[in-house]
Amino acid sequence: MTGAAGPVAIPPILQPHVAALRGAAHREPLGLYLHVPFCKDRCTYCSFVTTRDVQLQSAVVARLVAEIRVWGEALGRPAVDTLYLGGGTPSLLRAEELAALTAALREAFDLGPLVEATLEANPGTVDLAWLEGARALGWDRVSVGTQTLDDELLARLGRIHGAAQALDALELCRRAGFQRRSGDLMVGIPGQDLDRVLGDARTLVGTGLEHLSIYLLDLDKACPLKAEVEAGRLALPSEDEVADVFEALQVELPRLGLLPYEISNYGRPGAESRHNQRYWQLRPYLGLGVSAASQLGTWRWTETSVLPAWLEGRGETELTELDAAESLAEIPLLGLRMHAGVDWEGLRAEGRRRNLQPLVDSWDEQLRVFGAQGLVTFEGPRVRLTDRGRLLSNAVFQIFV
Repeated sequence: MTGAAGPVAIPPILQPHVAALRGAAHREPLGLYLHVPFCKDRCTYCSFVTTRDVQLQSAVVARLVAEIRVWGEALGRPAVDTLYLGGGTPSLLRAEELAALTAALREAFDLGPLVEATLEANPGTVDLAWLEGARALGWDRVSVGTQTLDDELLARLGRIHGAAQALDALELCRRAGFQRRSGDLMVGIPGQDLDRVLGDARTLVGTGLEHLSIYLLDLDKACPLKAEVEAGRLALPSEDEVADVFEALQVELPRLGLLPYEISNYGRPGAESRHNQRYWQLRPYLGLGVSAASQLGTWRWTETSVLPAWLEGRGETELTELDAAESLAEIPLLGLRMHAGVDWEGLRAEGRRRNLQPLVDSWDEQLRVFGAQGLVTFEGPRVRLTDRGRLLSNAVFQIFV
């Protein structure tokens, strides 16, 4: 099969494992992620794979459609229960392009068990007609890139919208029939009035949105904002100031009706992101598109992050197969992010089954120390982070790395 610019096939490194991957894909419904790499402009903090070259848009959509078909056939049309269209800015897709992707998904995969179909949208890129069209296609959850309601900070971040547009976008989503809307707040922006973050949270929740994600500005990778900070032209808030804001949000958001279910995510009961939960619960997912990651069985792979190479059907796919200890460590490493924590007795049993009981015993010993420090709590068969533990979670997670 060929796409717009090059052949589409299962990457050679994965071909020997297709039968095993097909078996894994039929053990339970998959999550399916599609990466749309287009943005009107590049945010100053962004390290994702994106492009402003809209002339490539038709070719990218055609190749995504081809990938959907190839993988659907290779995996034997497996069942899918969550969809996520991310990027980039998926709301830059033309209505006919979104329709083509949706039709390809329905043909190549069994969407009978589908319980959630999320698409990301940025303020300044959507109108009511586009959103109504997306809703009519079956997309039922929208994640709006609000970031902050401070216009000066939005400009510093390189966002193309202002605060008023962010609030307008959430209202348009409501009018279009999206009953599950998510926004996000970024904490730790240079020059941010951290007291105002609480006000922004109240304003966003006041729009009636059902879900809010709280993100710490991440400057680990090269980006323009990181260069400004390293040059001393901008200063980040202190760790203590950021921790104070997270602590205040842990108190305020439940008062507003949004309950924590993961370290950075709050939702009204029933409005949690079902797709994102599968990552923390180690449930299987297939990622399609440039730089997209997948997890099926014990295999993990990531498509090339070089857009021209992906379009032309070349570029390296990175494949990893976890050993027994690595895959066991992922259970608490990711599961402790969830408010419900980890079934520790179940993990002990799994450790015995894999002949890794000494490893689990060492984790247990270290967790008991964190328990004495008030960072984790053992409740019956489960262990979970405390409110303070969520602020210092990296220290706890380090024992599983």
